[in-house]
Amino acid sequence: MAEDNYVPPYCGSSYTDLPMEIILKILGYLNSSDLFVASLTCRRWFEATQHINTTMPLAINFTKVHFADHSGPASVFLNSLRNYSKITLNCVDFGTTDEFWDRCADISIKEISFINCDLREKYLNSILKKVKNLEALEIENCRELFMSGRLFDKDRDKKTICHACRNVTSLALTYNRYLSDALFHRFATIMPKLNSLDLSGCHISFHRGLYKKFYPDSQKDASESVLTFHYIFQFIQCEAQLIKSLNFSYTLIDGAALTSLSEIGELKLEVLRLRSCDQLTNSGIISLVQVQPTLVELDLSSCVRLTDPGLMEICSSLSALKILKLRRCRAITDLGVKEVANLKLKFLDISECESVTGRGIIDGIAKVQNLSLMELYVSALNICEMSIIRIAENIPNLRLLDLSFCKNGVTNLAVQLIFKNLVWLRVLLLDYCDKISDAALTGFEMNTHLVAYEESKSRISGTISKEDVQRQQDNAGGEHLMDAIREAMNQSNNQNERHPFKISLRSKAEEEIVNDAKRKKVMLEMYEHNDTKSDYSGYSINRAKGLTKLSLAGCTKITDVSLKYSFVLPELQELSLSKCQQISSVGMDSLVKECPSLEILNLSECHNITDKTIEMITIHLKRLTHLFLERCTQLSDHSLDHIAVNCTALKYLDVRACRAMCSEPNLRLVNLSSLKHISMSKPGPYLVDADTITMKRPRPPPMPLAF
Repeated sequence: MAEDNYVPPYCGSSYTDLPMEIILKILGYLNSSDLFVASLTCRRWFEATQHINTTMPLAINFTKVHFADHSGPASVFLNSLRNYSKITLNCVDFGTTDEFWDRCADISIKEISFINCDLREKYLNSILKKVKNLEALEIENCRELFMSGRLFDKDRDKKTICHACRNVTSLALTYNRYLSDALFHRFATIMPKLNSLDLSGCHISFHRGLYKKFYPDSQKDASESVLTFHYIFQFIQCEAQLIKSLNFSYTLIDGAALTSLSEIGELKLEVLRLRSCDQLTNSGIISLVQVQPTLVELDLSSCVRLTDPGLMEICSSLSALKILKLRRCRAITDLGVKEVANLKLKFLDISECESVTGRGIIDGIAKVQNLSLMELYVSALNICEMSIIRIAENIPNLRLLDLSFCKNGVTNLAVQLIFKNLVWLRVLLLDYCDKISDAALTGFEMNTHLVAYEESKSRISGTISKEDVQRQQDNAGGEHLMDAIREAMNQSNNQNERHPFKISLRSKAEEEIVNDAKRKKVMLEMYEHNDTKSDYSGYSINRAKGLTKLSLAGCTKITDVSLKYSFVLPELQELSLSKCQQISSVGMDSLVKECPSLEILNLSECHNITDKTIEMITIHLKRLTHLFLERCTQLSDHSLDHIAVNCTALKYLDVRACRAMCSEPNLRLVNLSSLKHISMSKPGPYLVDADTITMKRPRPPPMPLAF
């Protein structure tokens, strides 16, 4: 009997004894956030993640801290065993950091970014001398560094720095007001392998008259007073064989400058970014794209002078283009958007193009099967329901779909067909699409509408199969559910007939709120007494198992029904339910249990959220890093206590206009070492914050046109 009950040692072995090959195979399916959590399991899994990080580099970001060796987060980094390939320093106060940069030299830091830092010449020189494997350098809005004009002016330091920067291929000097031709020349001299140049937001002079003023015939040295495109053009001309990426966004670059770039025969660009360049014209864009067939990415967002002829030339000349960004190009119409179908794009952004309608999409990218497009942004467009349906049916490989502010086209039927066809979707943005209700997310009583659509589609094509007719007859019984909902909704209204002299004092908005509450109650009762998997159900959001980001802000008809019966999304990391005022503890109780990977949660202006809801959120969502609770008026200091006890990973908290909370909530959260920023109202009488009023939102599209 003893032999029968014997258990071999390997049967009781733990997951830490798995072969490293199997652990690496398992971790290879995880995203960066899941990898970080998995690395905390044990030392063996930590070593496995370090091996994976060689192919998936990690970045470390220091924001608004005192940056010194023996204080703050830098001291924690010195004692860490993790390896990072990129460091970002944003609004930091520098101290003595010799040990930190010595450690960076040992782990081969390849990218460094300085953003809004009080950076000095001597400090930058010492860093570049130590970090000898640098491949990318970004300096954004560091005016003290360029104000004196003495950067890299000593030959003794220049030789050492040139050796350290010999492998730098990417240089970004963005939003630096005091950058001059002389300083740009010094950067270019110490970086002989430069192939990516970013000068977005810099004060570049494109006028030849100004160039002649600062460069008389006798002067050959670079000017220390002005940054001119003519001098930058000379550098690009000399290094044309190496330059592959240019970024002149937010500058005054015009068509003449692009025409001059097109005359450089050896220049073969792969990336060109010209965002918000108001002076660009069709002639300059056409002249450049005709000689740059190797372009893979083109960003012309907010270029208001770009019209259909320019877009047509882009579509006919750039056969290798994969990424095209045309956001807020207001002069583009359906005529130009139709030609985009000739490109095999992976990324397309045509959001906020006021003249683009659903016809341009139906006759363009969604006309036939499109298997290459993976990310599509069409927010704030005047598109119809049929155009969204065609997107769902003919672009099956979409990973990201942005339909925000498409109020006219996003309906329950359109969302149902999205869930039916786009099974690989990872990001879905439906902000302020207020026509959709719980039926869109749950599929409840939507099968009759789906059958009717399939029948009409078959009639248009001229083929109606017997299976379609039989399926319609089998599922026609689901119509009684909708009738039951209408009957329950009208039951209270019929009571007014018994009291003919009773006058309602509610406004139209108040009546709508009451009707929504009644509809929510009826839907909950229907779900409790019916099987959701029966024949009358359509497609639930659970079909998109891989969703990592979902935004339903402003979708006022979404209630607890969707959260309670449909949200089983284990990979969901970011969710926005802002202004969904029918959300309460009933739905959130199910949500936090079925979506444990949530890291960013927005519940702003959800007035039914209480302290009990926050307690459930903080207990179950252990990975929560960003929590938005603006204008949740029922929350009190008890919510802050729950956050202080349970949210050990929280980094950002927004409690503005929470009137029942204390005026200084930060004092109740001092134990959260991870918390970096708290947005709160100023102490004193309750006032509306200015930034809550001036939220940047795109203008809603005009009313749909008949076509």
